[in-house]
Amino acid sequence: MPRPAMQAHPYVAGADAALAALNRTIASAGVVLMLAVALFTVADVIILRAIFNAPFAGSNEVFTMLFSVAIAAVLASGISDRATLQIDILDTVLPERVVNWLRAIGSAIYLVMLVLLFIGMIEHTMTMRERGIITTILQMPTWPFMAAVTALLVLTIPAQLLVFLDEATRLPGRFGAVVIAALIGAAVCLGAYFGVLSLQSYLLGSMLTAALGVFVLLWIMILFFVPLSAAMLFCAGLGITGTFGFDTAVNIAASETSELLTSADLAIIPLFLMMGGFAVASGMSGDIYRFAHALFAPFRGGLAMATVGGCAGFGALTGSSVATVASIGGAAYPEMQARGYARTLATGSIAAGGTLGQLIPPSTAIVVYALLVEESIGTMYIAVLVPALLTILFYMSAIALQVYFNPAAAPSRSAWDRAELWGSLLACGPAILLFALVIGGIFFGIFTATEAAAVGAILAFLVALWRGKLSGGSFWRVASETTRSTSMIYFVIIGALVITFFMASTGVAPVVTGYLLNTGLPPLVILFLIAILFVLLGSVMDSMTIMMITASTMAGVITGLGYDQVWWGIVMVMLVELGVVTPPFGLNLFVMKSVAPDAKLSEVYRGVMPFVLADVIKIALLILIPGLTLWLPSLGQ
Repeated sequence: MPRPAMQAHPYVAGADAALAALNRTIASAGVVLMLAVALFTVADVIILRAIFNAPFAGSNEVFTMLFSVAIAAVLASGISDRATLQIDILDTVLPERVVNWLRAIGSAIYLVMLVLLFIGMIEHTMTMRERGIITTILQMPTWPFMAAVTALLVLTIPAQLLVFLDEATRLPGRFGAVVIAALIGAAVCLGAYFGVLSLQSYLLGSMLTAALGVFVLLWIMILFFVPLSAAMLFCAGLGITGTFGFDTAVNIAASETSELLTSADLAIIPLFLMMGGFAVASGMSGDIYRFAHALFAPFRGGLAMATVGGCAGFGALTGSSVATVASIGGAAYPEMQARGYARTLATGSIAAGGTLGQLIPPSTAIVVYALLVEESIGTMYIAVLVPALLTILFYMSAIALQVYFNPAAAPSRSAWDRAELWGSLLACGPAILLFALVIGGIFFGIFTATEAAAVGAILAFLVALWRGKLSGGSFWRVASETTRSTSMIYFVIIGALVITFFMASTGVAPVVTGYLLNTGLPPLVILFLIAILFVLLGSVMDSMTIMMITASTMAGVITGLGYDQVWWGIVMVMLVELGVVTPPFGLNLFVMKSVAPDAKLSEVYRGVMPFVLADVIKIALLILIPGLTLWLPSLGQ
């Protein structure tokens, strides 16, 4: 019988709890500041610009400076709350004690990376002050805002230190284990540093070897439980140190962090996360599901179809696959079981419908791809609409075919309840308005993507406030959820941007493209082989991890093969989302199993296969007919 896990030392646990409480308070202030900046943006867009035709000059500068401080305010809280992306493929393969040691060592490496990042940010801020950098329109000095960002960033260091101590003091030996884990972490960092310095002359003459070494080391580190952001910073830092020097590596990390925090484009992620949180709190996601349920009542399998429709609506509000499965599944699965639906059909429709969370704007994966390859987020959001609609139609067709050939899988249809149909449609009014304003505003050029996100966040907040759903701590729960996700995503993107810089400097994309073309295979065959690879990756990793590691390099390869980057970005998201429902390791399948504990995993596997087949056909169509993706964006050009 396995021994129960050791508890962290009481002093460590107490200090961790106290610092976490402080960081949450600061983070809550950061979320309030985000909401205030979003309100300022909405007032500028709707009142000053649309009504009086007198927009506030320099509003974008105010937005980026204040928002950078707001984002910095939530970073430490995310670390205290353990919102750190790790890959746990080997969790059940390695002995538990080995996994615990690896996690502690990974935490020590992350701590070193945060210290170096903080040092780089201090130097970057001082450089901005010395150079007297000011904004273009308002002529504001930028260094005070970056100094505030740096001061808030320092809180991540004690937060991560306590995470490390919490993990290390759970190991046998407690404080002896702390010393050993810290020494191993330091030895890894120092050994890698001196090792790469000894190879510097060789690496300068063979940049592709350096790129390959960094890529292999990155996969090794993330497989052995080093947090993804730490692994990317570590590997990219080594690569840049080996080719350009240590000081350059620290400066690049700080520079990329500064640009990221002041990026108006990436600000749409926390704003959309906030919008999704308020939309769920206000009940708008439930309204969509009730309407879909009433609309599809006359069809055999209508509740399964309604579940797909509800997942589409929920995804349009939250942009999360896992959240869609958990939220819609929690309501839909018991309902389908009570009405006599086969477990395979019930679990399959929910697990597959969850992928719509990343396929319908606002999708965080699409934002990350657009940022890493420098494409327009608005264009990407418009491009995904037709493929997302195809996904919904293919899923509903899969349900219709299942109940046609196996009527016992779903009960007989019932008549429309007109009162319920119209009542639920009216209740959906705010959700429909929200989606129309956000996507319609982007499509017709009324808003930028960032402005649309601000409008969405404020409207969702007002609906939740109007419905009285923000009492009893609901607002702070939304703030906490926004904090956790924002912190995790921003830290991972910092690492992704630094590793993107390194990979671009090595010129690896043209070489890989040339190698693939020299195989003699037609580009279309190469593309299908790449597609298979991404499905396999998606079956063992979440879409965000895959996007961070591969987006920039693969976009260069795809361009070299003669294909469009916007089109590939949509196809890539579709591929990795297919992976999350592909047995045996698809993430959505395990989330579905947790929602439906009475269903066997084999039933979940069988239930999702018709939807996997539908996805394969759909992706093949998107690859063979790129116009399905690129037609809608071309209308706005």
